[in-house]
Amino acid sequence: MGLIRDRRCHQGAEMSDCHNYKPEPAKRETSKQGQKRRSTIITNIWRKNLSPYFLGRFIAILMALRFIVMVTIWTPLFINSLHNQELSIPSKDGYCGPCPDTWLCYRNHCYQFFNETKTWHQSQASCMSQNSSLLKIYNQVEQDFFKLVKSYHWMGLTKLTTNGSWLWEDGSILSPNQLTMVEIYNESCAVYSSNFRGYTENCLNPNTYICMRRAG
Repeated sequence: MGLIRDRRCHQGAEMSDCHNYKPEPAKRETSKQGQKRRSTIITNIWRKNLSPYFLGRFIAILMALRFIVMVTIWTPLFINSLHNQELSIPSKDGYCGPCPDTWLCYRNHCYQFFNETKTWHQSQASCMSQNSSLLKIYNQVEQDFFKLVKSYHWMGLTKLTTNGSWLWEDGSILSPNQLTMVEIYNESCAVYSSNFRGYTENCLNPNTYICMRRAG
């Protein structure tokens, strides 16, 4: 009987030990190990995608975007510069002025280029209303910037029907050292071109014109 009781006791002890046993949970990865694994995965993905072909395409796209932005910014400025090419003449020889707003001052004279087209007499009247006269070329050295002017503009020259002489608005006679006249047609008015050349023109034809006055 004592042997049987000891066995039960032994079995009871084993059962108690088995009942009280709790399996230890598997150790989880620390946060640092998880972050390291994720970082390794992301790095491998970037290394796979950042191939020379991918980098080349990326750089090409950036350069194309930069080119588009530069064209968008500079194109209007370039067009405006071309449009105002004849109006971008700087003053010279120190002080020049005063001149009305938007007029150019050069060697103590004020000039205005009008883009509207008028007949010769209408252009003359427009200049007179602004206390000025149509363009007069009186000295190629003092008015050297006019050699760069493009297109055709009315100037203050008319031809006498009596002897065919050309007169400026102030009544002075055109001299060869002022301007070279090219008489293609037998007309009584003249337009100015570049390089100090004038061309005969019908006074009733519409043209742009240049007004001038002394500064001050």
